[in-house]
Amino acid sequence: MIRRTEKDAYWLISQHDHALLSGELAKHLGNAQFAKPDPYESTLLAIAQHDCGWPLHDEHPTRSAAKLPLDVFETPRQIAHPVWINSARKAAAMDPYAGLLVSLHVLALSAASVSTNQPSRFDIQQMRQQFDLNKIQHQAIELLENLRKKLGLHIDKPLRLGLAEGWTSEAEEKLKHNFRLLQAMDVMSLAICCTKPPETMTGQVHPRPGLTGIKLQLHRPTTDQLLVKQWPFDVDQFEVSVPYRIVPQRTYASDEELRVVYASAPTDQLRVLVRSA
Repeated sequence: MIRRTEKDAYWLISQHDHALLSGELAKHLGNAQFAKPDPYESTLLAIAQHDCGWPLHDEHPTRSAAKLPLDVFETPRQIAHPVWINSARKAAAMDPYAGLLVSLHVLALSAASVSTNQPSRFDIQQMRQQFDLNKIQHQAIELLENLRKKLGLHIDKPLRLGLAEGWTSEAEEKLKHNFRLLQAMDVMSLAICCTKPPETMTGQVHPRPGLTGIKLQLHRPTTDQLLVKQWPFDVDQFEVSVPYRIVPQRTYASDEELRVVYASAPTDQLRVLVRSA
């Protein structure tokens, strides 16, 4: 769930709707500088479904420590881990290549979680959390390796977070290209949905498989515009939209109270023009 603050209200955007917005952005990928994803349909499916496990939480939202609707960036591991792996498994059931890309996304999320939450050797609680994270990583790696085998990709050569390390092939360069596009569309969608864009640029995006990566710069001058520098899309500008629910900007006494308010909350569409900077 994304909790966006607007005047005296919270706009609540489900993670799955945010991901579907990523997929809408991805439909416009490709121009003279940037190659379209390949395989196209499978990659677009992965981008649109990369958070498809989140309804486990978002259909029954919970509160943060401050008793506010829980925002995705506040999500504790006991909520995050099941939805991460559920997203990968659901995507894999739809399409093996899409599942592989979402599995890579799960591994990347887990690696970021480790880097920002290094446990102390002597902190039993942190060690337990690390053990739980390792279980999710093992499940993601097992799924990823099964999907790589199904797709005829190597599992007998070095991999780092599921991607080729120290070697390459045409299929591996395409996989890396497609995965970086997924990550970039994820960040771009968050820049549209959040109260303030969490990032001012994407990670490295490869204009074409095998080429050096570049970063797309993001700027949201108004609530209804997103400017992108290093334009990767096939038209000069386009409009996207994402649904949200409007709840009062206040604390909630219990998860149950929040769920009642959320279930009956009015809905609207956030419409944003995406254009070249």
